[in-house]
Amino acid sequence: MSTSQFATYPANRVIPFEGVHNFRDMGGYRTSDGRKVKYGLFFRSDHLTGLTEQDLTFLQTLNIKTVFDYRGDLESRIMPDPVLPNAKNIRIPANTEDQHEQMNLPAAPEGEEQQGHLLKELVKKAFFKSFCAETHMTELYTKLPINNPSFKRLMETIQDPDQLGLLHHCTSGKDRTGVGAALILLALGVSEQTVMEDYLLSNETMKSFNRNLLKRLAEHADEAVLQNLNQLLTVNEAFLSAAFGSIKKTYGNVDTYFSEEFGLTNQRREALQSMFLE
Repeated sequence: MSTSQFATYPANRVIPFEGVHNFRDMGGYRTSDGRKVKYGLFFRSDHLTGLTEQDLTFLQTLNIKTVFDYRGDLESRIMPDPVLPNAKNIRIPANTEDQHEQMNLPAAPEGEEQQGHLLKELVKKAFFKSFCAETHMTELYTKLPINNPSFKRLMETIQDPDQLGLLHHCTSGKDRTGVGAALILLALGVSEQTVMEDYLLSNETMKSFNRNLLKRLAEHADEAVLQNLNQLLTVNEAFLSAAFGSIKKTYGNVDTYFSEEFGLTNQRREALQSMFLE
């Protein structure tokens, strides 16, 4: 594939890399006062291990200064981030439980896609017979925005223009990254409705990958288990709404949340907006 694969960027914020599925520029979203987030400052993605040489060549044109990784120790060891010239890597787990270690599951054999391997092992162990993905994900999203060292560091990082462009990611680029992206956009004055649209876009970018993964797992799982798996692989408006609800239940409103959780007062947010909006 030639560099023409990237010709639609930035008009289309989804960047069609060969080795990752959910890489997007967060620019272009309109704020409540009518300004727009600048392109080329904030990027979100799934894991970066699969980036091809051509992908990496194009990635260097994006001027990434910081790669911010929300994953745990084992996730990052199994699927390490590439080293990008002139970029600093920050990794602070956004959730404390490492599923691989918690479930005592081996890493995928060499050459096998890790996420598919993990889910296949869980299906074989009948894990999804008693596990409710919807309940688990709702609880995860409720906890993620509150007193989270990873997001505290993220909010510090975005206040330093010298650390941008920022590429933040997890494994699928939809849950931990979804909440991180929501916080960045909310801090910049983007409405909750527009933030939700950005979040739900993962269902489109990951559709083909998820469909193929479920197809491979179908021989090991019945319909009920596949529906449970689908809840785990996709994003759901109710999940991010749980994060918004948790913020408002804890702090009353988003402005107070940013001020008390991160020290992002209205004045500091206005400074961010003056730098990163147009």
